[in-house]
Amino acid sequence: MPLPTVEQAEAYFDQYNVPENIRRHCLRVKTVAVFLAQQLEAKRVPIDVEFVDRLARFHDLFKMVSIKEFGAGHHKDARLTEKQQQFWTEFRARYQGLYEGEVAYIIFKDQFPELALALKRVSNPHEDNLTWEELIVHYADWRVLQEKVVLVQERLQYLQQMYTRKQGTWEEYAQKVLGQERTIFANISFPPEKLAEEIALPGVHNHD
Repeated sequence: MPLPTVEQAEAYFDQYNVPENIRRHCLRVKTVAVFLAQQLEAKRVPIDVEFVDRLARFHDLFKMVSIKEFGAGHHKDARLTEKQQQFWTEFRARYQGLYEGEVAYIIFKDQFPELALALKRVSNPHEDNLTWEELIVHYADWRVLQEKVVLVQERLQYLQQMYTRKQGTWEEYAQKVLGQERTIFANISFPPEKLAEEIALPGVHNHD
């Protein structure tokens, strides 16, 4: 299937004026997701590690369409350049009411159809029957708070504090993620609690 090269992937972050904190988060999720995918591949689980890499890199590429306050509120520590501010003001207007995965699907569906569909599915918390690649990236995203690898429960606490949802919504999502965690770690020789430690071991590449 067609996939962008790493160089193309990096260029998209510049093309779409992605803020640096979102870029760093995407790269950290990529590190976690690829590490888990490699662990599964070593256990003969059929998984496309390169696809996981690109899916994780791009999972929040268009996150700015759903962020209304950047540099204020929940995102008070983040800053946009004047160029980024202008770009995203126009971009939000163009894709008003859509989420990042929906925008990614529209933009990439012709050139990278499989990746586009996976980006749409992986950002939808109601999506069931995820592929291994989608499951890994969705789970890795839950395990990364900004750039730090955390437990699902810690991520849940952050989401509950930062984003208001109908009572029980975040708990329901977290239970789903914990189910995904059990599926993944049934094929891995260390427990979820050791993930950050294992990634930090010598020989594991945390950055490009």
